Amino acid sequence: MIEEQSSSLLKISKGYELLGSSLDANLLAELQALSSNFKNDALHTQNENRLLRIGIIGQIKRGKSSFLNSLLFNGQDVLPKAATPMTAALTKICYAQQPKALIEFYSKNEWDKVKNLADKAFTKQASYENALLEYQANKAISQKQGVFIPSPAKPVLSDEEKASIELLNMVKSSGLNVAQYLDTTISLDEVNNNELVDKLNNYVGASGEFTPIVKSTELHLNIESLRDIEVVDTPGMNDPIISRGRRTQEFIGQCDVVFVLSNSGQFLDQSDMSLLAQNIPNKGIEDIVLIGSLFDGALLDEYHKYPSIQQALPAITTKLNNQAKSNVDKVCNEFAAHQSTEDNNQSHLMSTLQNALPPIFISSRCYDLAIKPEQSLNEEELHTLNLLNGMFDDFSFNANTFAAVANFTKVLSKLDTVKAKKEQILADRFNNLLIGSKREVKQKLAQIADDVTYKRKNLLEGDVESLAKKQQEAVKRIESGTVKVNSVFEKYSIQAAKTLTRLLTDINQDAIQVKQVQSQSGSREESYTTSREVSDSSWYNPLSWGSTRTVTSTHYRTVNYTYASVHEAVSKLESFVVDTSKAIYDVSENAIQLGLFKQDIKASIKDMFDFTDDNFDPEMVLMPLNNAVERITIPAVSLDLDAHINTIRQQFSAEQVEGDDIAQLRTEQARVVALLLQDISVELKQCINLIVEKLAKEQSNFIPSLTKDLVASVEQLKQDLTHKEEVLKGYDDVLQKVNTDLATLNTNL
Repeated sequence: MIEEQSSSLLKISKGYELLGSSLDANLLAELQALSSNFKNDALHTQNENRLLRIGIIGQIKRGKSSFLNSLLFNGQDVLPKAATPMTAALTKICYAQQPKALIEFYSKNEWDKVKNLADKAFTKQASYENALLEYQANKAISQKQGVFIPSPAKPVLSDEEKASIELLNMVKSSGLNVAQYLDTTISLDEVNNNELVDKLNNYVGASGEFTPIVKSTELHLNIESLRDIEVVDTPGMNDPIISRGRRTQEFIGQCDVVFVLSNSGQFLDQSDMSLLAQNIPNKGIEDIVLIGSLFDGALLDEYHKYPSIQQALPAITTKLNNQAKSNVDKVCNEFAAHQSTEDNNQSHLMSTLQNALPPIFISSRCYDLAIKPEQSLNEEELHTLNLLNGMFDDFSFNANTFAAVANFTKVLSKLDTVKAKKEQILADRFNNLLIGSKREVKQKLAQIADDVTYKRKNLLEGDVESLAKKQQEAVKRIESGTVKVNSVFEKYSIQAAKTLTRLLTDINQDAIQVKQVQSQSGSREESYTTSREVSDSSWYNPLSWGSTRTVTSTHYRTVNYTYASVHEAVSKLESFVVDTSKAIYDVSENAIQLGLFKQDIKASIKDMFDFTDDNFDPEMVLMPLNNAVERITIPAVSLDLDAHINTIRQQFSAEQVEGDDIAQLRTEQARVVALLLQDISVELKQCINLIVEKLAKEQSNFIPSLTKDLVASVEQLKQDLTHKEEVLKGYDDVLQKVNTDLATLNTNL
């Protein structure tokens, strides 16, 4: 069956190789990749006695490793948190009587790319620093002369460039001989579970010597809950390292079930949906479990609206459920409004996600707090414990209430349901994969047909002069409308700057509360000593008559005093930094609604043309326009959280202070808040500059990019006209084959 279906899809793609000169090279390569990927994934589905593969997917920083540590390992950090998202590695976990780990390092080619990207970034930075020095040297002179010289623009690095710099710096600081390990896989064996975890830290832990060069790991653990399944912990579908991202996609394609983790507070946002759409539809994955992670964060954000935890929990859960449904419905409606005939695979994803609602909202942190004794909690866990216990005056958490917030009972129940359906899931897996793959092939064939139809139309109806004239008119019209396009960019640039500036006002307002250090009353038992003189005379010793001695006595009394908790003050500062970092990331990510922005850009171009004019060819503009718009990207930014937390902790040492020292603590608290606000203000302005600069760069590139694509079709026609009949026959052959293949796929689908 696999060979037959693989041969069928391969035959379809092979048939177009003979027509390659008539096809867009990228579309042909993508079509060929589909048949190859299908065969690899299909072979996996047919392995005898294979395990049920469960993928844990989501964006970076969504708590995937913490979720698995709680779900599979009772809160033990078997899967260490990476130093940063740049160092995360894909991990496959399965059962074995004898624990071991397989560590796969980067290939030489992959590491060379990392080094090249880092070198490119270093060169950009060096050029900027040289230009900055020159600017500073000439600034005073130019001001005296009344000449304005703009300061050099800070270089904007791609995520992969940033990641490459970080990996290279980590390697340099450790002194690791990278060449010794590239293109190799090593095995850690003859260990028990705990020993394996300790050894693993050196390869995937935050400060592991080998962490920066590890591409993926495979863990075999003697844990009963892993029998009959294997779990794939992905580093994040938005992995900045391309080679790791490809490995992740490869594993996702061979998953039978996926658990999708998304932040409870912004469940399945536009970024989540975009990543899912890129990775899931054509893989035939029908079993999707939606998990809203970091629920404790949502609880801490919302609890003040409710009088008790008993009312807060169900109310917040209901609110998040409604928001999740609303987010999915919104994306589905937007998608449906722009859906074309080739988008059936995406439509299938949307319906699958809607069927998977409502999500299960969980807190891995609360699960750990429920099962761990307080004396074994780490600093982060103690911090969360104090925050949660401080929500309501008359309520403190215990193991049962932590377990209720954690909500892992529902997750375990869902996992048991999935395991019970194992045989059916595995039996259906090949057919689902086949349907998904055929759906993707149909989409690609439709794109090929559109591309060839447009080229054929130009070849039949126009000559070079006529088309060149139309293209020149279109280019001229677009270039003359540059102001209109620029106004869209500038509108969103101003909007983003205003949004982030308003955030700074909100942060300053929040800081007022953080400055306040509350004094508290306490009492304690104190000892004090009294002394008195007593006679030391004795009747039998005349010499002692009249002598005395001092007798001391120890007494105890209750003393009332006023104190302030240093720990509470530090906790407020740390919470302020964490909340501010989250706010900046969230606001910067949503400062520009990319979907609306792209629609407005398209509208500004479309307004330049009369689409009702019979002499106007809309495809001439729309196809290049879609390509140019899809190339636009906007970065999200965040604070350096660890640096700020370390700044706070360096300021305080005592647990609590009393008397005059309370005033000193308040002064110090205000000083640290001012210091933080100063740093945050600088970083936020850098965030604004980064987004504005990126928009400016996209703005300057957009019209040239669009007009370049428009002019390219003239060059294509010039080439086609030199062998018009031959090229026309090639186009006809492609369209005939597409129609035949689509009919075959529709019959068999």
